[in-house]
Amino acid sequence: MNEFVGLRFNLSNYTYSVFLPATGEIVIADATLEGNRWNAARRVAATGRPEWTQLPDGIEVTFAIAYHHEPIPEYLFRFVLHDGDGAIRMGFGMRNHRDIGLRLMNTDVLSGGQLKLAFEQPVTLNGGAGAAETLVQPGLKRECENSLMLTGLVAKQRRTLVWGGLANRDFGKWAAIGPKSRREPAVTVLSLKADDPVGRLVDPGQTYWAEDTFYLDVTTADPFAALEKYGRAMREANHAAPKVYDFPVLCGWSVGALSKLPNINNSRALVAEMDAAVACGLTKYTKVGIRLEPDKYLQDTEQGWWDDEHWAKHGHLVPPYETMAKFCRAITERGGIPYTYFQVGMPSDDYARAFPGHMLDNDISKLAVWHHHHQPLVSFDYTDPDFQKHMLSVWQRLRRDGMRGIKFDYPETGWRPEGGFEDKYATTASAYREVFRLAREGLGAEAFLDERNLGESGRPCLDVTAGLVDTQRNWADSNAFVARMVTIGGLRWYKNRTVFNYFPDTKTVHDLTPEVRRSMLTMMFLTSGRLDLATSFTLFTPEIVHDFTRIYPMYREPFSARPLDAFTGGDDPQVYDLELTPDWHQVALFNAGQAVRPIPVPLSGDRASTGAMGLDPAGEYYVYDFWADRLVGKLPGTAVIERELEPLHCAMLSVRKVQPHPQVISTNRHVLQGWVELADVQWDAAGKKLSGKAVVIGGEPLRIVVAGNGRVPVGASGRLEEHPAGNDYRVLVLECEQTTEMIWAIQF
Repeated sequence: MNEFVGLRFNLSNYTYSVFLPATGEIVIADATLEGNRWNAARRVAATGRPEWTQLPDGIEVTFAIAYHHEPIPEYLFRFVLHDGDGAIRMGFGMRNHRDIGLRLMNTDVLSGGQLKLAFEQPVTLNGGAGAAETLVQPGLKRECENSLMLTGLVAKQRRTLVWGGLANRDFGKWAAIGPKSRREPAVTVLSLKADDPVGRLVDPGQTYWAEDTFYLDVTTADPFAALEKYGRAMREANHAAPKVYDFPVLCGWSVGALSKLPNINNSRALVAEMDAAVACGLTKYTKVGIRLEPDKYLQDTEQGWWDDEHWAKHGHLVPPYETMAKFCRAITERGGIPYTYFQVGMPSDDYARAFPGHMLDNDISKLAVWHHHHQPLVSFDYTDPDFQKHMLSVWQRLRRDGMRGIKFDYPETGWRPEGGFEDKYATTASAYREVFRLAREGLGAEAFLDERNLGESGRPCLDVTAGLVDTQRNWADSNAFVARMVTIGGLRWYKNRTVFNYFPDTKTVHDLTPEVRRSMLTMMFLTSGRLDLATSFTLFTPEIVHDFTRIYPMYREPFSARPLDAFTGGDDPQVYDLELTPDWHQVALFNAGQAVRPIPVPLSGDRASTGAMGLDPAGEYYVYDFWADRLVGKLPGTAVIERELEPLHCAMLSVRKVQPHPQVISTNRHVLQGWVELADVQWDAAGKKLSGKAVVIGGEPLRIVVAGNGRVPVGASGRLEEHPAGNDYRVLVLECEQTTEMIWAIQF
């Protein structure tokens, strides 16, 4: 044990309990350990003793348990406690004593563990990935992929548990909570397991420790803090660092197929789109991704060949950009980022006939059998050495061509529960990861990799690609903006921008009202890590360009906005709080309902129970509405902010603690109102001067709203204007012909 959490093992039946050393309270009791579904409860004798190892920063306990059936493997379990950390890390493996190879199919590191806390008003949040629905639900019964969070009141005090997968390699992870049995429905048990339909082969006489690990935290009471701690642990364990998508991506397919605009899904038309992005002024603010989608299905396609000849043959590369190198060069020279598209497991018929050894089981005998395009009966084997060489050559060639981003479509076709891998040690999960590992190796660390995992054909939506891909799509094909799109990303805030970026497919901007357009941009900015477009740049008006560029550049920090009212009983969170510093929050109020309604948020109070921001009740706060360009007020810390909003409308508010000197309270440039466009803002008390640096876009005045806090400005390095809120407020206006960083100051 450490100062926060302890483990107690019962060697008579190989169960363990989790307790809190400070109070002796047992949180989870009599949890069993299972390997390949064997455990001591199956009336099979078990043997094994723990080994304790002192680590530089904690302690490790290792079990080797044999469930007696001759000859036997040993199932291995590891528990690690780090100093100063209440989370338990768990690992597993197998030692094969037999004279034949054995497969480790599944392991339960927590099975039937009895929850000893009497929760009132319990709710759970599933750790959704891909397009799996992500919801807060009441009660104590839930099973899902990846992880679970449970929170509620125990003896009128907030308590939270988080359990789920941590590092990923060979197995998917599943978590559950529910009644122990029909005979004991009042006893609630927890489980946490690794599973793979193929399993990991362990040779005779060999010991295998999975790189996969698990996480259990019963010590962090606040659900927001508990899940954010888990997200950071996932980031570290998987070496995840999802890149910042500091640009929108225009989808060549969506513009025509979803928005019913003219077809632009070829190299020539997409270069013209890049020209339109430059012409409308968008590239003064941000680069633009341009995605060519070679998306032909069934029979002979580009898939597998992935070369200029076949992309041209099927009409996606056309003169004068008839090669990927020419297409990439044209996009890059115009300030864009070239993107394209691969179908993961849907080989062209002629490629399969030419290279049957690149297919699963080296078998193409079902090539002529009718099937849905996304359910191929013949598929690539990403563990085959020859196919791996081919894939690396494809990725390396594209890297030389200048390709920067890849969308992996239908990745479910790469999840092969039937096996058939050339690598006998491959699992379904590890073979799936190989798709993206090869791309990362060939394209380099700087490439943008997108996984469109919708869970089609009964495939699971898992976190197994953490550390390999930058983005997971979390919605089916759609160019619409609906409230649940905000929810699915918002409820993954602890993983968003930390482990993955999430996004709900492409969006249009040309057919929305200004209010809904601004709301969509704001909420995608806060609950996603990127924005893909289904609107042609030829339709970008000055008004659209203005609104669109308020979310660029993206902020670079690996955290996301908290859905403050997630645990207060509503179906969809409507208050999102991005804490930039303890004294500076950016808060969006969003009407996710079907009718006009007031959306409130208390400045102070308990976050989980009341949906409050948790600010200092004794403090004072400036609240400034970005889109309305209006000071909401100088409010006490006990106040409640409330806005009445139409459906799908939002208000973006900057909430900053009042300082004992002049301070910036907003700008007109960016929805974060000073976080990305201003730097080194400081008050010089001796010189009575407020100063800083600002990135000013050529041709667009930057307006910085300043509160004097009782001091009167006497001069400035730019133009000072009055503010409608009163004499204590001024607007500093900075202008330049070319985009530049300017040093500014206001003398008081």
